[in-house]
Amino acid sequence: MSATISDITVHIDETLNDRELANLEQAIRSDEGVVSVGHNEKDKHFMVVLYDPEEIRGKDILGRVTAQGFHGELIGFL
Repeated sequence: MSATISDITVHIDETLNDRELANLEQAIRSDEGVVSVGHNEKDKHFMVVLYDPEEIRGKDILGRVTAQGFHGELIGFL
């Protein structure tokens, strides 16, 4: 892992229940290079992901969201 950690906010279009959100976070967390995943309890449409940009890219994180059957957009630096 590099010394540089980046973060990206993912806006999830769908309204996820607690189970779907936990499963999505776990799927993202399992990717190599992802350091941390979290969401705001008041607005579950936004998920923040900390990651190592030398191991994974923002578009790959969004790809994990769509692979789980959801739609979203990246907010922040790519």
